[in-house]
Amino acid sequence: MPTHRRWADLHAGLVSRVADLCALRGYASCRAVCASWRAALPPPTSRPLAPVADTASRHGPLSLAVCSVHAQRWSRLLGLRQPSGLANATGASRCVGARDGWVVLAAANAKGAAAAAASVVLLFNPVTGVEIPLHASLYDPNCERAPAASTSPAPKVVFSPCPTARDLAAVSICRPNRLAVQRTTDGHSSALVLDTAALMDSDDLADVAFDGNGRVAYCLTRHGAVHVLRLNRRRHRGRLRPIEIEPLVAGAVFPSPYDTIARFTDAKNLVLCGGALYQVWRRPSGAGSAVAPAGICDQQLLRIPEGAVFVLRYEPPASAGAGGSRRPPCWSESKDLGGHAVFLGANDAAAAARCGDGAAELMRGDCLYYWASRAEGDYEAFVYSMADRMSTRLPPATGGVSSPLWYFLPAGAANVEATTTTAMEAASEEVSVAVITV
Repeated sequence: MPTHRRWADLHAGLVSRVADLCALRGYASCRAVCASWRAALPPPTSRPLAPVADTASRHGPLSLAVCSVHAQRWSRLLGLRQPSGLANATGASRCVGARDGWVVLAAANAKGAAAAAASVVLLFNPVTGVEIPLHASLYDPNCERAPAASTSPAPKVVFSPCPTARDLAAVSICRPNRLAVQRTTDGHSSALVLDTAALMDSDDLADVAFDGNGRVAYCLTRHGAVHVLRLNRRRHRGRLRPIEIEPLVAGAVFPSPYDTIARFTDAKNLVLCGGALYQVWRRPSGAGSAVAPAGICDQQLLRIPEGAVFVLRYEPPASAGAGGSRRPPCWSESKDLGGHAVFLGANDAAAAARCGDGAAELMRGDCLYYWASRAEGDYEAFVYSMADRMSTRLPPATGGVSSPLWYFLPAGAANVEATTTTAMEAASEEVSVAVITV
């Protein structure tokens, strides 16, 4: 007589491989089978996804894949809606931004096309299917055609939380020294392009990020200076107030040797995490190692290896102490990220608290997840541990990711798990596994 086994006895790797091939509702049902399956499968909203190439369509519909830890590959997420707003674009679309379940899709229009704009930009929610057209100035197709050796930043559009067609703000780096801004309040929209060369001492832009309330954007330059962009989205006498921009920290901003390191780390990102502001610097793969004096007065040679990662935390001004002196704002070295896992890319940097269930295997606290380009033209993911100070591939080199971007399902997507009941979960513990035949 064959020995019957429970569903809970299935190997976690097998459960993960099968569940990764399911649509959202099917995945949620798998998590409700039993406690062991729930422990093996991360919650839907804590699974980082990435856009993967889809060669079946000329316009490349939105295709997102989840990193399957057990299978060590990218598995396409089924059941997502597709946008219609890019149907008339003459060029292929790509993802240039993501936040809170939304993605920004952009496509170029060929010269001489009937379309009035050089590009089409769309804010899209692949779970609900909602589309919000954005201003064409947010995406410059010329940035895509920059030489490989160019330091031009990759196209990136960030936007305010909970966007609607009547109320949103979006900011993008459309050129190394230009910011494009769209502000929409009560259905009235305006767009402008800011030349940042004079405002930021001719330093090129490296990254941009929104704060939690969508009223302020932070702009990071190649040398590590941060400028605050106050969007002033309220209307006064029928007009939007002027945009204000100012440096976050004036004067010398980094302690030695970070003033030197800033010049040799081309990949820079801003992170808003747990109420704190961080900078993440990285010497990209393929750049080789750099050797330079540690400082003006320190002739000791400083070696910055390829792939090195540095994290700095913003320290706001401190109140006057017993001595009566007030400490000015500054940047200091950070040894951790407050227990968060941080995902860097063309998305607005996502910081996720380490949670239970299967997320522990997928997300590790105080780790940075970032992208590196490959010779094949796509991207591969890496995870950097703040504790070990080492980067490893995640998963092993498989390629196929078309944009260096992380996507997370919106928090509301957790409601999909309501389709399965606790009674089903309790009953499933008693179901046995016999023989499976094909």
